[in-house]
Amino acid sequence: MLTSKTLHYDVIIAGAGINGCTCAYFLHQAGLKVALVDKNGIASGGSGAAGAFISPKFNKQGPLKELLDLAYEEAILFYTTVLAAHTLIKPLLHISQDDSEDPIYLERSAIVDARSACETLAEGIDFYIFDVQSPTYYDNQWHCGDIRSKHLVLTIGAYPKILPIEYVGLRGIWGHRIDITTSSDVPHIFHEYVSISPTLKEGVIAIGATHDVHYSPFEPNSVYDVQAGRVELIKKAKKTLELNNINIVKDCMGLRSGSNDYMPMLGSLVDADATLALHPHLQHGKAVDPKEFVYYPNLTMVNGSGGYGFVLAPYLGKRLKECLVDGIVMDDTLSPSRYFPRWAKRKKGQS
Repeated sequence: MLTSKTLHYDVIIAGAGINGCTCAYFLHQAGLKVALVDKNGIASGGSGAAGAFISPKFNKQGPLKELLDLAYEEAILFYTTVLAAHTLIKPLLHISQDDSEDPIYLERSAIVDARSACETLAEGIDFYIFDVQSPTYYDNQWHCGDIRSKHLVLTIGAYPKILPIEYVGLRGIWGHRIDITTSSDVPHIFHEYVSISPTLKEGVIAIGATHDVHYSPFEPNSVYDVQAGRVELIKKAKKTLELNNINIVKDCMGLRSGSNDYMPMLGSLVDADATLALHPHLQHGKAVDPKEFVYYPNLTMVNGSGGYGFVLAPYLGKRLKECLVDGIVMDDTLSPSRYFPRWAKRKKGQS
């Protein structure tokens, strides 16, 4: 429990990374009373370790590239207006790792100071540090400790689930970014084997975020080798640029959250038990209109942005605000419920 007094809000947002802070910002600006909650602090997970580069997707045509092209335009406008003091505009050179494509030069890209950006977005919003576990819904309200609200928004990334939503396809990817000083000139942002960029801190260069698909912070007795991660980052960076007299200033690490189909998630969450009780034939592969699923009331997930978290956050936050405040229906293609039918059929095979 937080206090001896019950606190009432319009929205509780669980998770204070870039998605949580951006959603809180848009809802707060729209006049809603928002509580932002995190177990460890603002930008304490994957967002704090992110490279926080603002660029579109350069290859592989398809729905994700189309979405990221839209999100990129919104992100550049958002960061250069709302968060101008925490955003560095620089050109970007994207180099194909296998030389299968010509290098792409983007005149207008950016890097964001991740932690200070999240902290600025959360200004004026009630923030609480505690571990939300098994929130409950009754009396038309969500209950999280002593906090009550009509809406609950989950932006906790790939960290342990706080509700039984096992069907949501998330991949946890360990990110490691290093900030360095070097005598070499880094005039703009480079994307090749890793990302290399100047930062808002004079003379400091960011390298990363790389990922280690084999490491999980949740495995017993599992320890990440920070020194080996540094060596890998520098080795890959030197394939792009000659970097001399390197001094490591800081390590930033955290778990990034990607979806199994690489598209982000924004939408309501299915109550699996209630839906299977109503539609048991789902477990035999019979199609059911997602409108007939049973959903948790007033519960929304924003998740699965992978390496594009800072590009997608303004787009997703604005769409959430449009739904909760303006009554605009969310895009079904981003709904986490897209994973539910296949999970239900696989669950039958496992029972």
